[in-house]
Amino acid sequence: MRALLALLLSATPVLAEPVLTADEFDTLTRGRIMTWSEFGAVYGVEQYLPGRKVRWTVLGDDCKTGHWYQDGAAICFQYEDDIDPDCWEITRSGADLLARYTTDPPGTEPVIVAETTEPLACFGPEVGV
Repeated sequence: MRALLALLLSATPVLAEPVLTADEFDTLTRGRIMTWSEFGAVYGVEQYLPGRKVRWTVLGDDCKTGHWYQDGAAICFQYEDDIDPDCWEITRSGADLLARYTTDPPGTEPVIVAETTEPLACFGPEVGV
């Protein structure tokens, strides 16, 4: 019985830090530009605007505007041309944030969200924004 309990507990993912609330996430991101990195490589950049508005780009692509909101423990992003939101459980890790997509299987490596001083580069219709 003990061995089964130990096995079940070891298979359950444990977050090192509590999941951020909407107010905590807003405080940490508003007015900032953050990179989103996976496996050591930045794949996107997001600018956090007042009123929980965002501007996002996958590197080398057009910028999309949208907004974010809290849904349960998740922070969800809804962009102008997406039907479904992208929802993440976000925790702190030192100066960075760790984001786990709510539909990822347990044990999936988190995405690292870190502040950057580089400007957001838009290559599409909103160039120079």
